[in-house]
Amino acid sequence: MAEKRLEEIRAERLRKRTELLEANKVPYPAEAKRSHTVAEALEDFTALADDATPVTLNGRVMAVRSHGSVAFLDLRDATGTLQVQINKDSMPEDIFAGLDTLDTGDFIEAVGKLITNARGTQTLEAVEFHMLTKSINPLPSNYHGLKDHEARFRNREVDLLLNDEAREILLTRSRIISWIRTYMLESGYLEVETPALQALHGGAAAQPFTTHHNALGVPLHLRIAAELHLKRLLVSGFEKVFEIERRFRNEGIDRQHNPEFTMLEAQWAYADYEDLMDAMEQMLHKLCMDLFGTTSIEWQGTMLSWEAPLPRLRFVDVVSEKLGVDILTETNPNVYLALFKKHKLDPPAAKNYYQLVDELYKHLVRPNIVQPTILYDYPAQMVPLAKPSLSDPRIAEKFQPVAMGLELGNNYTEQNDPVIQRDVLEEQQEERESGDEEAHPLDEPYLRAMEYGMPPNVGWGIGIDRLVMLLTNAASIRDVIAFPLLRPKQGKDTKDDA
Repeated sequence: MAEKRLEEIRAERLRKRTELLEANKVPYPAEAKRSHTVAEALEDFTALADDATPVTLNGRVMAVRSHGSVAFLDLRDATGTLQVQINKDSMPEDIFAGLDTLDTGDFIEAVGKLITNARGTQTLEAVEFHMLTKSINPLPSNYHGLKDHEARFRNREVDLLLNDEAREILLTRSRIISWIRTYMLESGYLEVETPALQALHGGAAAQPFTTHHNALGVPLHLRIAAELHLKRLLVSGFEKVFEIERRFRNEGIDRQHNPEFTMLEAQWAYADYEDLMDAMEQMLHKLCMDLFGTTSIEWQGTMLSWEAPLPRLRFVDVVSEKLGVDILTETNPNVYLALFKKHKLDPPAAKNYYQLVDELYKHLVRPNIVQPTILYDYPAQMVPLAKPSLSDPRIAEKFQPVAMGLELGNNYTEQNDPVIQRDVLEEQQEERESGDEEAHPLDEPYLRAMEYGMPPNVGWGIGIDRLVMLLTNAASIRDVIAFPLLRPKQGKDTKDDA
């Protein structure tokens, strides 16, 4: 019944489109001019109204209230909403008759003067209006009662149009990214662009998307990280480089994972992970103060403190304590497999002890880290590209900010000894050949670059999507992405799966 009604509405709107064309009125003109945005008109309302200054607004009609010889429209643009009054006595009859072809959802241009009507409502009293875009699909009238998240995201443009909260999240995301870019530039970093198509998918432990270059006849991968190319730029003589990059990982979709996501990734020469811990927590503190005026941000009912300095916990200590095993000395995988059984967890396909430790941490430790916290000092085998600690080579100089059980990025002092790095990557390559698809490939161009000499440095990354989640009270990563990837739609109509 609802589908039949929708088709009737579409047919009626298509009829109005035809009516406009037959009257030599263009329903989709190429030209649109306006003198003010809605926000500008409201900001200068008194002066514009007192001088009876002609004002031209463009926007979408969100509501129509018709009362015979007069109609009131709610006209909305990207900056706000203003009432427009259409009076039969204020314009030529043929222009007023255009109301017959007008529907909610249409875009119009309205020209008139600003007034405050008898009810005290700020209004544009129009002397003319015309169509800019004829809407064919009606906007849903019961949208705000829609609880089905899948339905919202399959009609994301409507979601962002009618859902103020969803739109504000994307606006805040834009402000956060702009702030980060400005902060990095003002901190002396050079913004660069590294390849998204790569012959080798290095820089992280993840499964890539694979494609094929027809002209070259070679397989290529969408990048899983920009790290190795950024470090090659340090070899070139740049000392501080960053990229706000798109990453692609051919893995699962859930509340905190999307196969395509955004990262801030950077390399900082002549610094180590302790320098970066200080710098990153200061950056997060300043970001919150500049954009929100406070370091206390609520997320899903929990007040989070981004006040610097953040609490710091040593990974090897907290995980060893939780598991009841010294993860630096106990390397027998069977010990950790027994812990999966003890805690009634399904064991992963991983064979190496450090991968098992990582999975146990994700199940038993990470979910309990609520307040923004820095976890540091990881088993060296967990971080093949990191430099081991001079005081204890079993430990990698790595840290991660964690909040509400979400990891916000990977950061570590980089290994810059090409001989050691080759040995580690050769071991990783052997693991790949033994079936570990997430082990690092042997990247000869990167190793060759290292042999020219790479300065001591620290690499850092912040997951933009997860950070935006925590700063906007978004429950899922999908809420902070304009068009997240969705599961295939069940049923005959799969046109909107993307």
